Amino acid sequence: MRIALSLTALALLAGCAVVPPEALTYDPHHPKPRQSAPIEEVAALTDRVAQLQIERNEVRARISAEQDIWVRQDLYSRLHSVGRELSPLERRLATIAASR
Repeated sequence: MRIALSLTALALLAGCAVVPPEALTYDPHHPKPRQSAPIEEVAALTDRVAQLQIERNEVRARISAEQDIWVRQDLYSRLHSVGRELSPLERRLATIAASR
């Protein structure tokens, strides 16, 4: 019986660990306003995303053409850093686009 109770308590605690705090205070009658941005900011964000996408494609092309494995490893690290910069910008742009 102790094992069943402790496993149930552990499962309950594990479930609470993955629920974001916003889910506990969400009110469907008063949703949060959608995120928006001025057109100048959206244009600058779009330009930066386009630049990073072009850079990502260039690095991918260099990776596919490179024969030396050590040079490819450096290119993969560059690709990763471009992706880390690009990903949050794409998410922000998608959030703004969804609110329009």
